[in-house]
Amino acid sequence: MVKGLCATLCGLTLIAACGINFDGPASTRLTRDDAVEVIAPTNSPTAVTSPEEQAPPAGANSGVPSAVLSPLGIPVEVLGQSDSGYLVRTPCGNAEVVSAGTSIDRAKVVIDPGHGGKWDTGAVGPNGLIERDLNLTLSRAVLKELFILGIPAVITRNGDYGMLLSVRAAFADALGADALVSIHHNAPTWTGSSLPGTEVFVQSATAQHAHPDSARLGGLLYEEITTALATFDNVSWSRLPDAGVLRVLLPSGEDTYGILRRPNVPAALVEYGYLSNPSEAALFATDEYIRVAAQATAEAIRAYLHSDRSGSGFIQKPRTFNPHSGSIPCDGPALE
Repeated sequence: MVKGLCATLCGLTLIAACGINFDGPASTRLTRDDAVEVIAPTNSPTAVTSPEEQAPPAGANSGVPSAVLSPLGIPVEVLGQSDSGYLVRTPCGNAEVVSAGTSIDRAKVVIDPGHGGKWDTGAVGPNGLIERDLNLTLSRAVLKELFILGIPAVITRNGDYGMLLSVRAAFADALGADALVSIHHNAPTWTGSSLPGTEVFVQSATAQHAHPDSARLGGLLYEEITTALATFDNVSWSRLPDAGVLRVLLPSGEDTYGILRRPNVPAALVEYGYLSNPSEAALFATDEYIRVAAQATAEAIRAYLHSDRSGSGFIQKPRTFNPHSGSIPCDGPALE
């Protein structure tokens, strides 16, 4: 039942709607900037140490799909194909063979629910709302709104499991997406405000893989989302003085956030508001917030794809932020 449902939804681009809980085996996660290579466990019967030598590569001209929905509903990039099935990149960055998969056609948009899994929860609200779950709920709602608008879109993370930033970026690149939007909710709480403190981080013009359309994507997301959130009454917002569309850089000048630094496609990271703020956390737990935020996000993406609007909220001066680097486990899902 689940396999058939997920395959059907994949055809509608709503692959995130498969509500499956996954408790897959843990593997090693990369550092914050994904600088260390991950190798599949040697005791895994499907582990492959040299994918390029064992299967023809995937790609538009190879006859092999760029990505598939695995038998258990996990979206994965295809590295190649062999007699045993598809060689794929797992959410934790390993190479693994799956016996079958539903092809994911080229997506115009990739939606990325930030964080995920036991070890990467993201922020936690005073009401117990966990960011990884909120991000996934909102991402699924965005996919549904995009489907209504006729915009093909897929999701990076289809359940509560860990996923490397490098894998998320590679997934979007493999599909040749026109936009990658990463969905987050912020912490800690800052100065009180009568206006939403939404922030949209975009790719730096000096970053290695920066795309010039990233800023326009960010401006439209900021404009639509802040306008929509401002319609909620009796919310005590939190906001930084420079909230808007901005670049966040390492001291080296590279983008701080790997989901912006790594992909070749235009990307933006949205912090919708402050989950650490009790007033906002209460709002984020409502169905009405999910509906309004999802519609605003989808409308911004529609405008990005089908208009020449540039958006608003641009902040010229970048922030400098050098977070502590470390490693955490990546609790990836079973694929079949």
